[in-house]
Amino acid sequence: MKYCDKCKVTVRGDVKCCPLCQRTLSGQAEESMLYPKVRTMYRQYREFFKVLIFSTVVAAVAACAVNLILPWTGHWALFVVIGIAGLWVSMYFAVHQRNSLPKNITYQAIFISVFSVIWDLVTHWHGWSVTFAIPCTFAVAIISMTVLAKLMKIPAGEYLICLFIDIIFGFIPIIFYVVGMLQVKIPSIICISCSIISLAGIIIFQGKEIRLELVRRFHL
Repeated sequence: MKYCDKCKVTVRGDVKCCPLCQRTLSGQAEESMLYPKVRTMYRQYREFFKVLIFSTVVAAVAACAVNLILPWTGHWALFVVIGIAGLWVSMYFAVHQRNSLPKNITYQAIFISVFSVIWDLVTHWHGWSVTFAIPCTFAVAIISMTVLAKLMKIPAGEYLICLFIDIIFGFIPIIFYVVGMLQVKIPSIICISCSIISLAGIIIFQGKEIRLELVRRFHL
């Protein structure tokens, strides 16, 4: 351990100055660390992320190079770059919200929906984002969240989040349907039906747990 001649104390760790008087410490630092290294997601899968980063860089550069060589084919390389950026944003949400299933699925669904609308706008708006992409994404999110929540036996607090998300995801296609933005109504009808069925299932089979959670949180 390191030692402070003035304060007459030993100091653990690899520090240079005494925390009391700020004088330079004497002696050798400990070889063992005070705190263990925390294995982050990147440290655990470092090689995988390196390969993925390199692959996406190669794909983006190759697409831009080919697009520059063949300029008459349009600006399709821009969509490749945007798609790669979307992949990384989606992965970011997946990694940072991996401990909360409803939040993870929600962020992924919202990102895909916003990304679809932006893409539709950039390509001179054909309406496929609100007709197909958003309803299908929300329907898959509702089904996935309901099934996985049941299989993983998540706590009642998480079920409250699922309930709230089901309401929102089912309400948005209703707005599209009422306003008349839909070219094809089938995907939105399926999404609304999935939302109603999921809400009914959560309330019927997890109603008691949700009631207790509401009482606990809001002192009802």
